[in-house]
Amino acid sequence: MAFLLGKGTAVEWLRRRAVTSPEEQFTLAPLSLEGSRTRLQRHPSLLADLTLPLHLIVAIRENRRPSAQTTCHLLVSPTDYYPCLRVERGVFCSTPAFAFLQMASELDEETLLFLGMELCGRYGIDREGTIFLRPQTCEPAHLLDLASNMTRVRGRKQALRVAPLIIPNAASPMESALAIILSQSLERGGFGLPAPELNKPLPVTGRARALWNDDFITPDLLWEKGKAAIEYDSDLHHSSSHRRSTDATRRDVLAQLGYRLVSITTEHMRTPRRLEQVAGIVANELGMTLPEVTDDQWQRQVEYQLRMRTLAEHPDQLLAFSKEAPVSRQTWHVRMPR
Repeated sequence: MAFLLGKGTAVEWLRRRAVTSPEEQFTLAPLSLEGSRTRLQRHPSLLADLTLPLHLIVAIRENRRPSAQTTCHLLVSPTDYYPCLRVERGVFCSTPAFAFLQMASELDEETLLFLGMELCGRYGIDREGTIFLRPQTCEPAHLLDLASNMTRVRGRKQALRVAPLIIPNAASPMESALAIILSQSLERGGFGLPAPELNKPLPVTGRARALWNDDFITPDLLWEKGKAAIEYDSDLHHSSSHRRSTDATRRDVLAQLGYRLVSITTEHMRTPRRLEQVAGIVANELGMTLPEVTDDQWQRQVEYQLRMRTLAEHPDQLLAFSKEAPVSRQTWHVRMPR
């Protein structure tokens, strides 16, 4: 018998992992899943390290044994297996794709999209809420494939809608928020730009070689076709004089490679008008023009930006968000003429 971590507990365990190799994946048979509180006492590390109650997946109604330490979720897999990763002997965790599918019934679309960006990104979040970099281990195609195969699972339709919108390889929650805001449709609250590539290495060639001590340079957001790039300068990592000097060099290198680099800060993320200006610059480089928006559409954009920024600023609280969750409103709402 085995315990299978699911839902929020699976997300919590996955986001703390520094490395998750595809070779670690297992499949569990339905009859092997249990929810016994007594046997769970044999795994004190789970009870000490993860938020209680633990969310466990079971396949048989009789195996549900809810307690103060556990919440059991009945999930009958039409594929007759459960994709998972090994935690320790007798304990497994849902894969990122399986966890995403389970959370599709728990979260609204905006929060689910943000979670998908994290699961397909290059960053994790430790127990203290600190962001750290790690290798990317999941692609949006994995989320889509599993949701397509696991029919009759609650939340599947929402997972199928959201998975194609995920942009992989984000290196921070704020990168996720920025990419979402710029690329989502006007109807959703975004600016409707083509989706950027995140953290894609560009070969440094020609005259730029004299300015850069590496074979590649990696902008945060990149539109290779339009020769446009965005760098997010966070207050935490980009405030020193050395970093500012490096930022200037990066701008020169990208200019030599033919790219227009736009640097944005936390202030941009908190000011809808300034974000609109950034979107306009990128649109111009792509040969596009941002459409005129009505007051209602502007308000939708402001609310969407607030939502994404709040998720980015409090990633450790992501699983607590819902459609009614409060958002930080320390931003500028007044719409100014273009």
